[in-house]
Amino acid sequence: MALKDDAMDLTISTTNSECERLAARFREFSEACWKRETYCPDWCASQIVGHLTLGAQFYASTVGNGLEGNHGFPLGASTREEFMEIRTSRMNEVAALDGAALVDKFESDTRELIALYRTLEPGDFDKSAWHRRGVIPIRYFVIQRIYEFLLHEWDIRNEPEASLHPDALEVAAGNLHIRFPIMYNTRPDPKPDGRFRFETTDTGHVWAISVVNGKASGLTDLSGEFDVSLFASASDFLLMSTGRADAEAKKNSGAFRIEGDAAKVSALLPAIFYPI
Repeated sequence: MALKDDAMDLTISTTNSECERLAARFREFSEACWKRETYCPDWCASQIVGHLTLGAQFYASTVGNGLEGNHGFPLGASTREEFMEIRTSRMNEVAALDGAALVDKFESDTRELIALYRTLEPGDFDKSAWHRRGVIPIRYFVIQRIYEFLLHEWDIRNEPEASLHPDALEVAAGNLHIRFPIMYNTRPDPKPDGRFRFETTDTGHVWAISVVNGKASGLTDLSGEFDVSLFASASDFLLMSTGRADAEAKKNSGAFRIEGDAAKVSALLPAIFYPI
């Protein structure tokens, strides 16, 4: 059935395109490429692709559970500890495959996840599912897959000054208004109550969140005054918000600009900019 949520429909089709692009790129890897160091400490390229593949399995399991109102542990686990053990074991098993088999597994498991996403009705996106950071909307799992592709490809390139690949960046930036309040609410801090505006300086996306009593929500009305306004490229917002770029260094270089209440900025940034 065709999706009626245009933004989610675009996100899912872009996820499919990115899967095809990455699979084609990974198939060009030599044995040495699979073993080379990446931006992620102690992970080589094959382990990152194993992690991406395990992520598809995890998302399919937890979203499937969530659609049935089940917020229990995914992948058949009975406890959080068991889930983490299964997660690590499966990732290592996939990562140990030879290059061609590894890419086949990455592609097939990702396509199974995309097939599940394509069955979602508009009301399904606001149902919730288990994540190790809490029970969060299924919409998050749909948008997050593109972020994982962009970020982990960047990790494999291991060029810390480089930007994220541009192909899916427009769609990724367009979903930051969903991602930021969800991520804030997984580790809320009541100190930065206020209205916060964000703008990407390259893709032209503007969004805002309101924080009241430690709870963040997206704002549809972008008029009026804001306590803080933040400006950066789409790539830099994503890199900073996942611990891959230092916000202070970006600010000092002029790539990240902040206007407004300094105390609220100091309280807000740790709640939305942290390693994942």
